[in-house]
Amino acid sequence: MKVLSVDVVPLKLRLRLPYKSAKKGEVVGQQYLETLIVKVRTDDGLVGYGEIPSVPRMFETIDVFTNLVGSRVRGLVVGEDVFNVVEVINKICKKFKVPDSVIASIDIAFHDLICKYLGIPLYKFLGGRISGKVAKPSSLIPLLPPQEAALVAEDYVRNGVTVLKMKVGDDPALDIERVRHIRELVGDKVILNLDVGESWGSAKKALKIIRSLEKYWVDFIEQPVLAHDIDGLKEVTRNTDITIVADESVRPEFILKIVYERAADMIALKPLNHGIITTKKYALIASEGGLECNIGTYVAQTGILDATGLHLYFSTPNITVSEIGRSLILLEDNPVTGIRIDKGVLEVSNEPGLGVKLITE
Repeated sequence: MKVLSVDVVPLKLRLRLPYKSAKKGEVVGQQYLETLIVKVRTDDGLVGYGEIPSVPRMFETIDVFTNLVGSRVRGLVVGEDVFNVVEVINKICKKFKVPDSVIASIDIAFHDLICKYLGIPLYKFLGGRISGKVAKPSSLIPLLPPQEAALVAEDYVRNGVTVLKMKVGDDPALDIERVRHIRELVGDKVILNLDVGESWGSAKKALKIIRSLEKYWVDFIEQPVLAHDIDGLKEVTRNTDITIVADESVRPEFILKIVYERAADMIALKPLNHGIITTKKYALIASEGGLECNIGTYVAQTGILDATGLHLYFSTPNITVSEIGRSLILLEDNPVTGIRIDKGVLEVSNEPGLGVKLITE
């Protein structure tokens, strides 16, 4: 089964709620999800899907991604055997320096094709579905004034959401007020997680803020320090009972140190960056060190990456937290079918591969 063509479809999709977050203290905003659908077609007539989202000031633009796929990736992929996914990825990485998300899109599309050829859903190819696992749709509260953030949280809870994730990091005092307002409005029965995005900087500053938050029953805090500061991450982890999650720190040069030194309580995995091969590899490394993982995304993504995340979640024992499903909640129009909410929980298709389809096709 050899690759005949690699094509891309750029999409601009309106978000139901304008998005803001802080990255290293800098506020980033967007009203749309801009993403690139990657379509890999084979000589058997099968089509495999990948996806490359763009986030303002964090990743390249869609035009740049389109050019990278066309000028660098396509020529190295066409004619290759889809089953040689590792060799193809290694060839791309040796030849060109391209963003992780571009490599991940080819990785995911190839796995989609392999499973379509075999006639099985991806989770079966990855080891089978682990019994008892349940995934609920993921929420996301953007960076908002405290009272507005609380109202968004209340709306989520009113609609059955039991786990809230909120972006913080522009101002420590506002971060504390956001959490306080949410707890006052929705109570303490709902799980509340915070994504700092490196914005608290140092361990000393992070711990000072965390001590003010501990009375508000925060479940986990993601990336409270700068990505390269693994010693600082470890200091924070060892000095609070709140679960500390490594996210931006999860890189090839840091992953072993994080796990070996237990610099975090949990590892965040993103198919958007890690694809399938590296996600499974990092999950295995974490497992050997006794760490659990969560799987998610940045802001929003279509059902292609959501489905990928669900297949990985259902088939990997130590991926115990799912932050998947925002395509069903945050997008006004989701152009990809294949995942659904059934009685309040997410289900992935049992069709071969990812089980997704583009509505436009």
